[in-house]
Amino acid sequence: MKSKAKRILLVDDDPAVSFITQRLFRQAQLEAEVLLASHGQEALDIVREVCRSEQCPELILLDINMPVMDGFEFLEELQKSADLSSAPIKIVMLSSSTHYLDMVKAKDYPVIGCIEKPLTVEKLSKFL
Repeated sequence: MKSKAKRILLVDDDPAVSFITQRLFRQAQLEAEVLLASHGQEALDIVREVCRSEQCPELILLDINMPVMDGFEFLEELQKSADLSSAPIKIVMLSSSTHYLDMVKAKDYPVIGCIEKPLTVEKLSKFL
């Protein structure tokens, strides 16, 4: 049985963004279980673990520029994983830069949209 709360994975290397995003969810009274990753490799590990043992995140909010593994490298690895590439996960790029070339590159991946930081309930609502 699927849980009522949405499972959202926030992938961002900025602790302030993570804090503010979680607070935003609480203030908007969104029923969401928020998983946190500070870079793409950590996010990949989380996705592999939760998709194998529980319920995959319904939504991934993915920063582009991060250390260790950036957002595009994460997307590349996700597509290479046969067990994850077909998972019903919606991915939204979340970035302080909505640079044209990044947006064009995002179209090569299963990304359903891009949100410019700061995140707001209004910006997020169309993807929930």
